[in-house]
Amino acid sequence: MRPAHMRGWLTWRSFVALTEVYTAPLNLAWLLMGASIAQYHYGQVNWANLALFLATIILFDLAVNITDNYYDYMHARDREGYARHTNVIGRLGLPLRGVWLLGLSLYILSLVPAFILLARTGWPLAVLGVVGYGVGIFYAAGPSPINATPLCEAAVALSITYLVQLVAVYLCVYGTRPLDWGLVGGTFLVCLPVGLVFFTIQLANNVADLDEDIRNGRRTLVFFLGRERSFIMMRVMQALGAVTPILCAGLGLVPWQTALSSLLLPVMWGLMRPFYSQPDKERTYLPLVGGASVFFVGYTLLLATGVWL
Repeated sequence: MRPAHMRGWLTWRSFVALTEVYTAPLNLAWLLMGASIAQYHYGQVNWANLALFLATIILFDLAVNITDNYYDYMHARDREGYARHTNVIGRLGLPLRGVWLLGLSLYILSLVPAFILLARTGWPLAVLGVVGYGVGIFYAAGPSPINATPLCEAAVALSITYLVQLVAVYLCVYGTRPLDWGLVGGTFLVCLPVGLVFFTIQLANNVADLDEDIRNGRRTLVFFLGRERSFIMMRVMQALGAVTPILCAGLGLVPWQTALSSLLLPVMWGLMRPFYSQPDKERTYLPLVGGASVFFVGYTLLLATGVWL
C-alpha cells in the first residue's frame, strides 16, 4: 500500500505550485506584442495561428515549470535545506515519478497544436520550435543545465521576450513574407526594451538565490559578477530598457504612442528600489517584478493602441 501522501497527490494546490499556472496570462501580452508588430509592419494578423500558438506555449510553459522543479530537486546538493524544504516536490512530499509523468504529458499535449501549426506553415517554424523546446527542456535538465551556467539569465530573457514574439510574427505573415533578416532584426529591436527590463528580473532572481545557488552548484552570471556589480548591471538595463522606446519610435519601428512608456521609469524605479538595499525573495523581489510588469504591460498596450486605434 502506498504512503498516504502519495495517494491522490495531484490536487489543485500541488498543480498550481508545480506549474505556476498563475503566470499563464502573461503569454497573452507576449502574443499581443507579436500581433502588433505583424500588423504595424506587415499589415496582417493570423488570429487562428495565434490561437494555436497560445495553446502551445501555455501547455509548454506548464511543462517547463514542472520539469524545472523536478530536475532542480534531482540535482540539488543541499538535500536537507533546498530539496526537502524549499523545492515544491520536497516541501509537499510529491512522488517523483508522478511529477515526471505529469511534465512529460504536458510536453506531449503541447506538441499537438504545435504540429498543426507546422502543417499550416513551413520548416522555419520547426527550427524555431527546436530552439524553444531545447531551451525549455535543457534549462534544468541534463548534466550541465542552462540554469547552472552564466547563460541562464540571457537564455530566459531572449526566449520569453523575443523568441515567442518572433514566432508570433512569423505565424501572422506566413505565405506573404519570408522569415528573413529584416523580419528577425526588426522584431528584435521592437522587443528590445522589454527584453532589457526582463533581463533585470532574471538577475534579481539569481541575486536573491545566490547563496542557495552556490550550495547547489549553480554558477550563474550573478555568481561571477557578485551582488554589487549585478546591481549596477540591473540599474543600467532598467534605464536602457525604459529609454529605448523613444529610440524605437524615432526610427519608426513602433507608433509614437509607444514612446510614452518611457514615462513609466520613475514608477518602475520606485517599486524596484527596495530590492537593492534588501535583496530578499519574499519581501522585495515581488515588488521588483511588479515594477517590471508595469513597464511590460504599459509598453505592450501603448504599442497595440498605436497600431489599432
